Amino acid sequence: MSNEKKSFKQLIQESEVPILVDIYSETCGPCIALKPVLKELKNKMGEGLRIIKINGPRNRQFMDEWQIQAFPTMMLFDKGEMKWRHMGYTPLNHLERMVRDAVPA
Repeated sequence: MSNEKKSFKQLIQESEVPILVDIYSETCGPCIALKPVLKELKNKMGEGLRIIKINGPRNRQFMDEWQIQAFPTMMLFDKGEMKWRHMGYTPLNHLERMVRDAVPA
């Protein structure tokens, strides 16, 4: 598992664009409702944002390391730095504003 952690850390540090990480569970209602919101956010932001989805129950070590306790949990990284962390369903306009405010163009 240490290679996976290293890969994740390298990914967030080396990315040219901000990365939104969505930690979800397949049985979580708010997670299911968030799926089309994230798709639309990606459509709106295009190449200016990368979205990574991590299945929390299948990645317990990741959840422990990042202290994830609820689904969905989203974390926004830019140049290796966590800009914010947010739990729960978030409407598109609010989520887009949170991303754009944290990482101005």
